[in-house]
Amino acid sequence: MTPHDRVFTWGTVIATAVVPTLILLGAPFDEPRFVMGILCGWGLALLAIVPSYILLSRSIRSGDNAQFFQVWGGGTLGRLFLVLVAVVLFATLVDQAPIMSFLLTFFLGYMLLTGLEITMALGGKKSPNGRHA
Repeated sequence: MTPHDRVFTWGTVIATAVVPTLILLGAPFDEPRFVMGILCGWGLALLAIVPSYILLSRSIRSGDNAQFFQVWGGGTLGRLFLVLVAVVLFATLVDQAPIMSFLLTFFLGYMLLTGLEITMALGGKKSPNGRHA
């Protein structure tokens, strides 16, 4: 495990402990079952970002540009498909689905964790002179 992997892991753990808790304490949603929406939204963000980070950071470390672009493109399409399916399933299968809390928490987590993912994955990239960028 690289130092960037450790920072990503700890950043994800801390964000998972802090962000949903702050949203729950603030209770900004006037929906029945909003707690479920917050927890499911954050869970979907984790499900989309964590595997993406693992694949992206490994492809960057390999030094193979073709592999990097395949992983990046496949990851982008995979995320899109995962999110679309999860949102549709949540909205249609959950009784009184708390859509606002689910979507807003998901997008907050998605953007926060994606920023962490890109920063840490690209932080391990080697520059042309062989040094880490």
